[in-house]
Amino acid sequence: MRLSKYVGNTPLIPIRLGRYTVWGKCEFMNPGGSVKDRMATYILNDAEGRKLIKKGDTLIEATSGNTGIAFAMLAAERGYKMKIVMPSNMSEERKQMLKFYGAGLIQVDPGDFDGAIETRDKLAESFGWFNCNQFHNPLNIEAHYKTTGPEINKQFRKSIMLDESWHNDWPQAFIAGTGTGGTIMGCGGYLKEQFPGMDLIAVEPAESAVMSGGEPGLHGIQGIGDGSKFLVDMDVINGVRTVHTECAKKVAKHLALKYGLFVGISAGANVMASFQWLRDNNKNTAITILCDRGERYFSCL
Repeated sequence: MRLSKYVGNTPLIPIRLGRYTVWGKCEFMNPGGSVKDRMATYILNDAEGRKLIKKGDTLIEATSGNTGIAFAMLAAERGYKMKIVMPSNMSEERKQMLKFYGAGLIQVDPGDFDGAIETRDKLAESFGWFNCNQFHNPLNIEAHYKTTGPEINKQFRKSIMLDESWHNDWPQAFIAGTGTGGTIMGCGGYLKEQFPGMDLIAVEPAESAVMSGGEPGLHGIQGIGDGSKFLVDMDVINGVRTVHTECAKKVAKHLALKYGLFVGISAGANVMASFQWLRDNNKNTAITILCDRGERYFSCL
């Protein structure tokens, strides 16, 4: 039995602060430690099903880290070679994890995701490597539409049936940071169908507020704010919240100290943006993603 058979079906837990409740999908409990396990598994399962890849082939992806870790884990599990292209300012823990799985690491300039993608595309074409193409792959959205969204819907409805105090607190927003945009478009799109009137709120670093009309910039919320909208359709996004890196770090530490949730910096940004949105809009309940584990950020915190 492959370990990747256990990707998904992560818990959905309530984080309460006064009258506000943010439900967090515990994606850090996936085998590879992040939400990116879903998309990576979905893309490779599809490629294997269509016989686009075979054991011994080389795969390549551009990433800020978690997607690379997910693909590296899967490549080790299934007998592929893995090449990762990553901006050099990502955490040392992420780089070491990739190497531990046996992936080859190619670094580009700090924050240069366009350069990472361009390098990936050139190498894939030159050597005939399989391009996982997370930033423009519709399977990225489909993975979350068919797995993450339905899981949250089922878990939320079951939870409120078991606790009468939540009966009137239907979720008013799905709030999530955007890297590729696959999670908010897939998971958020599904949930919006299940909960009419729900808002989709994108979260991005204040230092790289592209969706808010700003310019790409260096920041420390790894995994989101990669400098472009990529798969995000702004026509279906109801709002954008920005979070400063240092604020996201403080919330991540607070979640560990007060709730026992040892999560990463982007999860801190998601939780902070969610509670702020609820406060500012006089709402009670939101859903977000607890993207990854905190131990891959020790050198940053």
